[in-house]
Amino acid sequence: MRKLDLHGIRHEMVRYKVIRFIEDNWDIKEEIEIMTGNSKKMQEIVEKVLREYKLEYKVGDFLGFNKSFIRVVLG
Repeated sequence: MRKLDLHGIRHEMVRYKVIRFIEDNWDIKEEIEIMTGNSKKMQEIVEKVLREYKLEYKVGDFLGFNKSFIRVVLG
């Protein structure tokens, strides 16, 4: 699974990084993971981009304990 780690990235650069990551991996037809840490603002920025691309995604793990990443279905 391909991953984008946003730790240490300034909020104003998050949108650009996520768009670039999605477009670079658009044709892989598998899940990708975007690590946001526990920053609510960063998660909101990422989720907004994912909604714009109309992508299916889930915040955190299946049990709901770890919400520091977003798993996205491409294809």
